[in-house]
Amino acid sequence: MSDQDYEKLARQAAEARRQKALKEGAQGQAQTEISPEKQAAIKAAQRRMAIAKAEQRRRAAEMSGMSNAALTALLEAEAMAAIEGRSLSPVPDGPWTRYADDSGQQTGMVGQTMSGVNEGIAGILGAPVDLMTGAINMGKQGVNALAGTDFKPIESPVGGSGTFRDLLAPTISEVEPQNAAERFGRRVGMEVGAMAVPGGIMLRGAKAPLAVAGGEAASAVGSGIAGQTSREIAPENDTADFIASLAGGLSPVAASRAMRPSPKAPTLEELQAQSSAGYDAVRESGATLSPQSADALAGSIEGTFGTRPATRRMNPKAAIAAEELAGDMRQRPPTIAEVDEARQWIGDNVAGSNEAGERRLGVMMKDAIDSHLDQLQPGDVTGTNRASEVVEALTGAREKARRVYKSQLFEAEDTGLVAKGLRRAATTGTGGNEINAIRQNVRRVLENPKLRRGFSETELQAMRDIADGTPTQNALRLIGRLAPTSGALSLGGFTGAAGAAGATGNPLFIAPGIAGQTAKYLGERNTRKKIAALGELIRNGKPLPKKTASALESRVIAALLAQKALMPSVGAEGDQSAVVRALSGAVAQ
Repeated sequence: MSDQDYEKLARQAAEARRQKALKEGAQGQAQTEISPEKQAAIKAAQRRMAIAKAEQRRRAAEMSGMSNAALTALLEAEAMAAIEGRSLSPVPDGPWTRYADDSGQQTGMVGQTMSGVNEGIAGILGAPVDLMTGAINMGKQGVNALAGTDFKPIESPVGGSGTFRDLLAPTISEVEPQNAAERFGRRVGMEVGAMAVPGGIMLRGAKAPLAVAGGEAASAVGSGIAGQTSREIAPENDTADFIASLAGGLSPVAASRAMRPSPKAPTLEELQAQSSAGYDAVRESGATLSPQSADALAGSIEGTFGTRPATRRMNPKAAIAAEELAGDMRQRPPTIAEVDEARQWIGDNVAGSNEAGERRLGVMMKDAIDSHLDQLQPGDVTGTNRASEVVEALTGAREKARRVYKSQLFEAEDTGLVAKGLRRAATTGTGGNEINAIRQNVRRVLENPKLRRGFSETELQAMRDIADGTPTQNALRLIGRLAPTSGALSLGGFTGAAGAAGATGNPLFIAPGIAGQTAKYLGERNTRKKIAALGELIRNGKPLPKKTASALESRVIAALLAQKALMPSVGAEGDQSAVVRALSGAVAQ
């Protein structure tokens, strides 16, 4: 058959469809009442769709060499098929095989989902051109507004989402979803397809690409479910759809973050083990102080006595210890391990003296050794070819030992200040002054220069927050005095109130006691949480980092945001991405 024969057949088929559509339209009008406004809106939408379709087919015809007559017949046949609510699909052979009637085509969950996937891919692939077109059109509108010109906007740009949708048209069903399940399937498919490009970019360089891909897929599914749920509730609300789909896409990330454990400070046992390991490494290295470093340390120890000879005569034990230590160091430079042992010996025999003067000098000698070791440099060490590693191990071991000491001051099981406070609260009266007891013990550290030495300003501030309390904590503490467990007086009052409530049947008599008990519980829990936070701060040596998004979660978030910015909307403005709509809105304003 020639092209003229095919054209004749197409026109005959189109005329038959027109007559059938007019007949069915007349019958349907008698059965269904549609307002004039809605009829006008439907006709306008159909007109816009027909114009866009005609332009697309015209470009396709030019590329394929189709004659004008054949193109005219094709468009007329498609228009008549659209009146009947049908689409055109393949038949066995001939130049019109792609456009035969498929009114009997059925829809299904798989078909709708895959159609959505391909729609999403088409939209995201054409997004760059759509964005550029939106920017150019925005510029044209601005020039038109300023100069009074009449530059026409670019419509259906080549390379935009419309182009890719045409290329994928055989894989995209024109039949609308027939039920809620199919609507959800198609929307989820669109989100998954639109995630393909930004998601693929985020996979580059990822340490765990499969995990990132899984996170992106979960994000796309969550976005589709939430977005379509919004559409089911508010079909015309694009803003609600965007917010819901964004929140749904972030929900897997939020779940992943919630399941991931927060940063933890090392335990006391871990710190002790790490400190011991560091000291062992220093001891095994056999590193010694250089003669210059040993002489400087000996001078620092002797310098604690000042220039008055009487100081030595009045504190003979401390003077003998300093003289012997300094002499030994100058005669034979000690190993670093021996210096640390000398420090412990001074603590036991001089700083631990019952005499105040001896004790003070012993503390000063220990401080002199601490200062020297803290400032030790690789050049001050001999006897090893790993001086830098030895100094690093020593510094780490000493710093962890300090954390152990400070932690034990508060958290030791029986001798820590917290344990002492709780024990005193439990054995005083009715055991209701737990908050006061803990606060008093923390205040002891703040007010004692010796105890507070070595704590950082951040740690001291955390102690002040516990000792002084916040307005909320103090209010809970005040109301907590009404609790039956806060003292004998309040217990007696609650007992009387309970009797009155039983006699009268009015539960309001016991309301103050219940409120007080609740406030007391909340106040004690809050104080314990702050004590626990202080312990973690001390054991970690610095504030714990906040739990932030992992590298995997960051990649999923980036892919989702890119997808949301570029993906065409599902609503009435389905050919525009969020960025394009924002550009258009800015110009309109």
